[in-house]
Amino acid sequence: MNIGEQLRFWRKHKKLSQLDLALESGVSNKHISFIETERSKPSKQMILTLCDVLNIPIRNRNEMLSAAGFADHYTRTPIDHAEMSRLRQTLEIILEKQEPYPLTVLDWEWNIILKNNAFDLITQTIRAEFPEFTSSMNIAELVLSPNGFKTFLQNWEEVAITTLRRLQQEQQESPGRHHKILNNLKNYPGVAELALSATLERKSEPFIYVDFCMGKQTLKFLTTLTSFGTPIDITAAEIMIESYYPADDYTRSYLEQASAESISH
Repeated sequence: MNIGEQLRFWRKHKKLSQLDLALESGVSNKHISFIETERSKPSKQMILTLCDVLNIPIRNRNEMLSAAGFADHYTRTPIDHAEMSRLRQTLEIILEKQEPYPLTVLDWEWNIILKNNAFDLITQTIRAEFPEFTSSMNIAELVLSPNGFKTFLQNWEEVAITTLRRLQQEQQESPGRHHKILNNLKNYPGVAELALSATLERKSEPFIYVDFCMGKQTLKFLTTLTSFGTPIDITAAEIMIESYYPADDYTRSYLEQASAESISH
C-alpha cells in the first residue's frame, strides 16, 4: 500500500474521520484528504505526528515512512547485540528483583526470551510430574496446549479465555499480529470454542489469577503484564514483562522456602 492507502487504513481502523484526525493532529482536513489521495506528499515529521495521534505500533510506522520514500526512523536491534546491553542489564535486574516469584520477558509474539529461576521452578516441577510437558517457549502455547499448563491449572478455562482475549485485542490493535499463533491455538481441544467466548465477552482485565496445582501444592498467583514507555527501538518497544505475585500466604512462603533451599545447595 502507498502512504495514502496506509494512512486511510489506520484512520479507519481507529474509527476516526478525516476531520477527527485533522483536529487531533493540528492540520487541516484538506491536508489529510490530499495525503490519502496522493495529491500531497507528507513530510517525515508529519507522518510521525499522524502515527502518534493514531497510536500506530512502531514497526508499522517504519512501513509508512518507507512507503513515503523515507528511511526507517525506528531501529530493530536483536536483544543479544552489544547495543542492547543496557536493556539486557535492566531486564536482568528486574528478573533478579522479582525472585523468589516468577517472571518472564516476552517478545511481540509472546515467546519467552528471558525468565527467572522461580519460573523455572514451576516448569521443572510440572515436568517431573508430567514428562510429556511441552518444550514450547511461547506463553500462549504453554497455557493452551494439552501438554502445557492445562492439566495443572485449577482455573484453566478462566486463564485460557483471558489469554485468548488479550491475543485478540492485540491483533485488533495491530492487524496481522498473532494471526498464525491464534490459528494454531484453535487446533487444541476446546480452544476454538473458548476463542469465540473471548470474542463475545470483549473485556480486558489488568491482571489474571493463575492457580497451579502440582502434586500436594496449590500455588496461587496474580499476574500482570507491563511494557516499556516510549522506546525508539522496535525490540524494546515490543517487550512485555509478565510478573507473578503470590495471591496467598502459602504460595509466598512456599516459594521463599524453595528459593532459600536452592541457594543453600
